[in-house]
Amino acid sequence: MKVALYARVSTDEQNVGQQRDLLVKFCKEKGWTYRSFTDEAMSGSISDRPGWQELLKEAERGGYDAIVVAKTDRITRSLKYAIWFYDWLMEHPTVKLVSIYDSVDLQTPDGYFTFMLNCLLSEREILINRWRSRIGIERAKKEGKYKGGRGRPWLKGGALSGVPK
Repeated sequence: MKVALYARVSTDEQNVGQQRDLLVKFCKEKGWTYRSFTDEAMSGSISDRPGWQELLKEAERGGYDAIVVAKTDRITRSLKYAIWFYDWLMEHPTVKLVSIYDSVDLQTPDGYFTFMLNCLLSEREILINRWRSRIGIERAKKEGKYKGGRGRPWLKGGALSGVPK
């Protein structure tokens, strides 16, 4: 079986190599041939990641029997994108999803539900972290301890616009 491995980390402090090594070991144990795709310092809430987009294009051309990830949250942390990706997989029935830790089988109702629930919980985690950051910044400003930052445009609206202050 020929598969595409996908590893993603959100920050420069994380090591995409560890994830990739785990995926390579998994595939070697199964005797699968593989190609690795990675995205470093890229949020799972963003769907337009270079490595991910290249993987999808090659898979559309019939290049792979499966996409292998460590966990489904490496694909996305957005329920909206999860629905799009599920539809993409249904349009490409020769491509399966293999998630080492989530054991998701999208051919079953329970597998579909688990995949969507994992993505929704991942999105919730992002929203909670953003909300906590905003609260911390507001407190630091009130205490005169806030020195500015790199700027976080996601604190100014978007998915958090409905989050109570």
